[in-house]
Amino acid sequence: MLETRPRSEDLVLSDPIVAWRVWSLSARRDGARVRLLPIAGSARPWPPLRAAQGSCTRHLRHTAPVLECSCGLHAVRDPDLLRRARNPAVIGTVALWGRIVEHAFGYRGEFAYPQRARLVCYLCFWRHGIRSGKPDFVASVRRGRLVPLCEEHVELSNRCGYRTPHLVAASEIEQALRSAYAVDPLPA
Repeated sequence: MLETRPRSEDLVLSDPIVAWRVWSLSARRDGARVRLLPIAGSARPWPPLRAAQGSCTRHLRHTAPVLECSCGLHAVRDPDLLRRARNPAVIGTVALWGRIVEHAFGYRGEFAYPQRARLVCYLCFWRHGIRSGKPDFVASVRRGRLVPLCEEHVELSNRCGYRTPHLVAASEIEQALRSAYAVDPLPA
């Protein structure tokens, strides 16, 4: 008879790997129900208070990640690599566990959960990286997407014709984010 459950001696347990990643941010129009969104790939929000599980959109027949594919939950060793990300709103550390594939810039994991997080003005982040200051406001744009901006970049957006009529204090959104995901603040 075949055994369907793994035996304890077959399991390999290790501490989670902590690495860096960025997310986009969404919320309802009133600022409630703040959720982390992946920068690329699936538009499904990261689940609050439970682990995100990696998946494969190309080869649905395997459990992510596998060495021969690019699937899984991505994170990097060096936060400066994230400066190239499209529209980052939140930067933070994430714990990865389960099956882990290491690559040149970081890791792809089977399971992940955010550990520390903070909002970033994406324009300041592109320019200054992890050392960028905290945003002052969060603009609500199309489809509930939130864009954190510092005061200087709110003014610049308005001067360039990109209006930001729906602004909320960044501290309110950051507190809602921390509460939703039970994460610690990432120091500036």
